[in-house]
Formats: sequence, structure tokens, C-alpha cells
Amino acid sequence: MKKLFFLVIAAMFGMTAGINANAATSSVMSASAVAASSSSSDWDKVLDSYEKYVNEYIVVYKKVQAGDASAYSQLASLMEKYQKLADQLDKASDELTASQLARLQKINAKLAKAIQ
Repeated sequence: MKKLFFLVIAAMFGMTAGINANAATSSVMSASAVAASSSSSDWDKVLDSYEKYVNEYIVVYKKVQAGDASAYSQLASLMEKYQKLADQLDKASDELTASQLARLQKINAKLAKAIQ
């Protein structure tokens, strides 16, 4: 069961890293293009949700590391949340401002540090 958990972690981290890489390599949009796209505050809300998810995930990860078998049941719920967030972040990758992209990278770094 622990092996499955770590495979799920690797898949999730790989997906966020891919989103992060896509966003980082895309060109920075001009201010007028950003204004014409979805509202920046909408993406801030998505980033808020993603950060909340990462915080929840880290708690569950630490429980599993400590041998808490009940934490495995929380994985299904977390995977559903992750899939929704991953879809939203994938759509956002070309529309994030520089500060939003920096925030996404900071959240991903927090996750990476927690699972090392």
C-alpha cells in the first residue's frame, strides 16, 4: 500500500512539474493580453485552492510516513481534488502573470521539499 502511495505522489508531482515547466517556457504575455484574458483574480483563486490542497496533501503524506493506515483512505478524496486543480492549472499556464507563476513555483517547491 505504501508503494502505491508513493507512485501516486510521483505521478502528482510529475503533473505539477509539467504544468510548471509549460508555464515557465511559455512567453510572458503583455499587460493588454493578460487584461483581455480571464481575470487575474480568477487565477489567484485557483492558486489559493491549489495551495490549500498542497497543505492538505502534506498533512496526509506525513501521516502515511508515520505509519497511519487511516491516511490511505484520504488519498481518493485528494486525488479527485488534484485532478480538478490540475485541469484548471493547465488552462491557466498560458495566462498566469509573472507573480502568479512565481507563486505557483513557490507552492510546488513547498510540496517538493515536504516529500523529500
